[in-house]
Amino acid sequence: MRPLLIDCRIELRKSLRNFDQTELCQRLDAALSVLTSTPQPDRPDGPPRPAERTGQQVAYAWQMAARNLKSSHPALYADLQKEVLRLLDAGSFVDANAEIDRLKQDLEAAETNAGTAKLARMKATGQLSTVCKALAAAVPHIADSGDAQATALSRIEALMQGHGTSAVDGVASVVAGAGDPDAVPPPAFVLELVKAGQRVFSKGQREFAVAEAMIVTGWQYTPVELLERGESWLAELLLNPDSVA
Repeated sequence: MRPLLIDCRIELRKSLRNFDQTELCQRLDAALSVLTSTPQPDRPDGPPRPAERTGQQVAYAWQMAARNLKSSHPALYADLQKEVLRLLDAGSFVDANAEIDRLKQDLEAAETNAGTAKLARMKATGQLSTVCKALAAAVPHIADSGDAQATALSRIEALMQGHGTSAVDGVASVVAGAGDPDAVPPPAFVLELVKAGQRVFSKGQREFAVAEAMIVTGWQYTPVELLERGESWLAELLLNPDSVA
């Protein structure tokens, strides 16, 4: 009944001038309002919820809205029609479900790329931290200036001047495994990932973490008790050993 009344109103607007000011227009609008607000017999709680609406229902609603637009705003309707034809000719008009699937795939790809980029940043951060610690241990007489880059360059220069390339080679051997996710001891970025629950230790890393945790905790726990606390807790302990009371 509602689509029929809408069609009648459209045709009456075409044939009668000032139809919007007539009593018949008001009666039609009132009838449409009643039909819109009246619950469907099979759905006493009201119209279907958005999640339950089908693509056909949505398309039909757009069709009825376009009919009203054709009589009330013909210029806008003409522009809309041109755009629809352009999309059809361009071949970009696809099934709604296929479009949703494509968008989901794009989102999954973006999340994967973001995860890869995050892992690369964590690797770089872990490598930089390891290099700075190794330089600080090799050249302890040069104090930290507050600028990590300037301090590292000063320590490298001191190594080159005082000890030649052999000392630099020694530092390089310390940081050789900084970017290896299976290196033992585990690099800082691996500890961060384990702490966040995004990966687990390898067998060698787990053994190292347990042995290191026993030392940090002052031999208060057995290996079994440490493992029961979880790898995330072990990673947190290795990252922040000073947090242990």
